Amino acid sequence: MPGTNLKNIGVKYRPIKSKLKSHRKVLEPERVIRWSFMKALREGYEKFFYPEINPYVEAYKVRDNIWALFEESMDGAGDLWMYLIEGPEKVMIIDTGFGVGDLKGLIKKLVSDPEKEIICVNTHNHYDHAYGNAQFGKCYCAIPELYLMRTKNNSHVWDYLFDENGQPIWTDFDKNDIIEFKEWQPIGVENGHLFDLGKGYLIEAVYMTGHTPGQCAYYDHMSHDIFVGDCNSCGQPRIEGENFVENYTVQAKRDQLRLFKPRFDEVNGVFPGHGMIDQPNKALHYLLDACEWVCQHPDWVEKKEVRLGPDGKEHVVYAKYIQEGSTLRFNPDYVYYDDSKRDEVLGLNLNPDDYNK
Repeated sequence: MPGTNLKNIGVKYRPIKSKLKSHRKVLEPERVIRWSFMKALREGYEKFFYPEINPYVEAYKVRDNIWALFEESMDGAGDLWMYLIEGPEKVMIIDTGFGVGDLKGLIKKLVSDPEKEIICVNTHNHYDHAYGNAQFGKCYCAIPELYLMRTKNNSHVWDYLFDENGQPIWTDFDKNDIIEFKEWQPIGVENGHLFDLGKGYLIEAVYMTGHTPGQCAYYDHMSHDIFVGDCNSCGQPRIEGENFVENYTVQAKRDQLRLFKPRFDEVNGVFPGHGMIDQPNKALHYLLDACEWVCQHPDWVEKKEVRLGPDGKEHVVYAKYIQEGSTLRFNPDYVYYDDSKRDEVLGLNLNPDDYNK
């Protein structure tokens, strides 16, 4: 857990060779499958690395026009992936990491034309996915994520990374490399919203809530790849006044996956926010299977744990194994929602004009 030096409690950790400027201080538990994949990729495959522009990001070209951008975790919660798609006239960055290092400059270096407009979208509001938003002026997310996204639009979002002496707690990095904070505009989009990167190159927003109320995937209509963020878990409200609380439920995730299920088999690759990338479309089938199981048998799970959450309180977490994957984590109090709110939960009757004010 964040703040615990895992070297002192017997947790195995085998480092991966890296030229990144960041260096771990607190080690995370090793997940054997994830570690072996990341070691083979990061030590054995060609990467684009421009330390003179951004020494915190490794770029892997996964398609002719798509890059997977790796950044080491700054808060002990898991190394992360961002994704860059270059279209004929515009480019899209999916998630912005911790906001350490010049992400915008790196994007301009990677794409064929540095003058192309950059469209910034977020899968969700969490630290490791949205703290670089200040580099882009305006950023798009699902409508149900707007409330939490707006809370991150302030200059103190990085404070939690440092101790009382101003030193990084989890990962060493140069504090001067944090980007200059500038207010940015969160813009909510409806389920199914289409972004055009030029000449009909379309990217579709696909709601996959649960991890947060507005967790959102982005589906590339040209490559048939889907970028799913953190879709393998469900949570619970953490901030007073949150809306769309039904979206934290396993049932909400299940129903949204059911909506997308007729298109599962056309998906070429599944790219999550953490761990193994370019997974086969079976990953979506297996995730839906796990959600179906939990909705039918919420107590028939492999793990039941009590965890300390970011709010400092203990929370019950259940875990159901996902075939050929990790686990579906959820709070047992957030399995089902009121069926009368189905259209709202699925984003079928949300008008952006009502929320972007």
